[in-house]
Amino acid sequence: NQKGSRGSAPAKPETQKAPPPIEVPALSLDELKEKTDNFGSKALIGEGSYGRVYYATLNNGKAVAVKKLDVSSEPESNNEFLTQA
Repeated sequence: NQKGSRGSAPAKPETQKAPPPIEVPALSLDELKEKTDNFGSKALIGEGSYGRVYYATLNNGKAVAVKKLDVSSEPESNNEFLTQA
């Protein structure tokens, strides 16, 4: 057995760490409109296949992205939207 070799020790399987939970504060639609300038173009930071993303600052000073679902006649796309982080 050479120095530094692993020998016949079984390889440890790599364990994936679970992603940290995402805190989602409860905000009313009125609050969201206020924080995003009524979902205005100044707060718009991106668009995706399911909606637009807006920048907002919460009352505690934390910067957040607010994803607004575009109304769709296809319920399955709404489910896909909900699975996105």
